[in-house]
Amino acid sequence: MSAPGGLRGVLEAAQARRASGTAFALALVTDTEGSTYRKAGALALVAADGTRTGTMSGGCLEPALEALCREAIATGRPGVAVFDTRDDDDLLFGSGSGCRGRMRVLAWPLPGAGDALLDALLAAHATGSALDLSVGMDESNLGALAFDGSAPAGLLLVRIAPVPRLLLLGAGPEAPPLLRLAHTLGWETTVADHREGLLRPVRLSEANALLALKPAAALAATARQPDAVLVMTHLASADLEALRALSTAEVPYVGLLGPPGRRDELLAELEPAQRAALLPRLHAPAGLFLGGEGPEAIALAIAADLQRCFHAPR
Repeated sequence: MSAPGGLRGVLEAAQARRASGTAFALALVTDTEGSTYRKAGALALVAADGTRTGTMSGGCLEPALEALCREAIATGRPGVAVFDTRDDDDLLFGSGSGCRGRMRVLAWPLPGAGDALLDALLAAHATGSALDLSVGMDESNLGALAFDGSAPAGLLLVRIAPVPRLLLLGAGPEAPPLLRLAHTLGWETTVADHREGLLRPVRLSEANALLALKPAAALAATARQPDAVLVMTHLASADLEALRALSTAEVPYVGLLGPPGRRDELLAELEPAQRAALLPRLHAPAGLFLGGEGPEAIALAIAADLQRCFHAPR
């Protein structure tokens, strides 16, 4: 299986490097102006051997990013670089990206100054929370870190969004392709289904957890509240059980697989209070209308809508 993408991929790579005793650096986009490939809060990792996890650009800035991280590892001190592609000179004599933006990146060496950052990232990840950190930007306190949510003088506040958590209630034909997309995007996924024959690990290898439970029991057993739940059992009775349970759960995104007529029939079975609690969060039919048919097309439509919702301005 390939490594996951996104923040999850960076964190897993950092944990593996730390466990093996390999030196590496964590690089963080602290602030941007104009059009940039990544925004504030984006992370990447560069190991002492040059291996990189995560990106800061479409490839044009990565050599400079790797140089920044190698210097931080060599000196044992945080380093900073500003990538400015706003001028015409950069198009001709610089990176050649034509992005017309400015990005500031800080890098911390590990072991060393970056250990506190990694510890805070892992603690936030364990609880599914965003990490608000204040970063020293001046020469006198470059790379200094505070995690109290404030921004003291000389420090810049940066938010690192959490890894999205997705619960699939149903392991039908759409589950395997959806899990593959979720893994590529770096989401954490759990699949629950009372039909144990559908939960074969070889079939759902990209899932982080498998639960042989019915919908209500699966929701009760989930240690951390998911950001999104997809109701996709292909059984009316099980989907109805899921919707009833979700009406009292504070899950921001509830997706229901199936056509509008089936949705309306299921909603008609709910109590008025349950419908009222569920409708503002309900996406039914689940997914963007992209065209196509079959499990893979449905999975792509659902993943696209989830990506849109996870990254919508808040």
